[in-house]
Amino acid sequence: MNLSIICPTYNEAKNIEALTASLNTKDGLQKEIIYVDGGSTDDTREKIRALQQKYDNILLVENPDKYVSMGFNKAFPVSKGRYIAFVGAHAHYSDNYFLKGVDYLKSDECDVVGGTWIQKGRSNVGKAIARCMSSKFGVGGTEFRTEKKKKYVQSVGFAIYKREVFETCGLMDNELIQDQDDEFHYRLYRHGYRILLTPEIYTTYYVRESLATLAKQYFRYGLYKPLVFKKVLSGFQLRHAVPGIFVLYLLSLPIMLLSVWWLLPLLLYLLLDAGITLYFAFRYNTQFYPLLVFPVLHISYGAGLIVGVRKLFQ
Repeated sequence: MNLSIICPTYNEAKNIEALTASLNTKDGLQKEIIYVDGGSTDDTREKIRALQQKYDNILLVENPDKYVSMGFNKAFPVSKGRYIAFVGAHAHYSDNYFLKGVDYLKSDECDVVGGTWIQKGRSNVGKAIARCMSSKFGVGGTEFRTEKKKKYVQSVGFAIYKREVFETCGLMDNELIQDQDDEFHYRLYRHGYRILLTPEIYTTYYVRESLATLAKQYFRYGLYKPLVFKKVLSGFQLRHAVPGIFVLYLLSLPIMLLSVWWLLPLLLYLLLDAGITLYFAFRYNTQFYPLLVFPVLHISYGAGLIVGVRKLFQ
């Protein structure tokens, strides 16, 4: 078996057939697809069982613990591949994604490989969210979301791994129900493993379609980041703290309102927000939704960081 593809699912009935076609593209690799279902309440599992009648390389693993890290850790012991891909269900993968990724691992150019993300939305709000999440002003230094050049990085999304990295560094951390892949990649990076980002392969990722669901998503991203850095401090960079500092600054405004100088950072932020919004509106037809999307991204993530830091000391 060349490759084991592990994919957590939860209520993916509408997407599971297209996802399976994307994962099971005929690329010459001998591979298995292991769906790890976290207790879907729609007919996801029934559809997976129907797909098993069509494809002989699909396995279904039940994950009563629900969370992604625990699901991966249940699937890994039953996997047979020399290489392991850990992917998401809210995405489709380029036809060469797994073949080219495995080629990179075989050549020993890297130990982990992932592609760039093409982020898309279905509604007008979703399209604006996708554009903001593809910009450095929106998501900072998340290279696989914002860059299109080949480089070694600290983390990638939907990675393909040499099996040996798990045998050396262990599996996903069950304490982390979010950001588990970042923590694992920082752990690998600390051990000297090479993580490659390449635009030769890509993922089409479908973003959240409302500001409320986006806020919830990014709050959770921020909430678990302090625990990630407690476990692997070497992964921390100053940019990770910027959203939290920004939220603390906003909270200080009622106290410092009489100081004109204290308002300058807010004015600069609002000017950047408005300027980039206008640019996106004219170039990408995002209308004026980015004006709200950017603050939702930054404030939600920053608030999650602050709450996450407090949790560490409780």
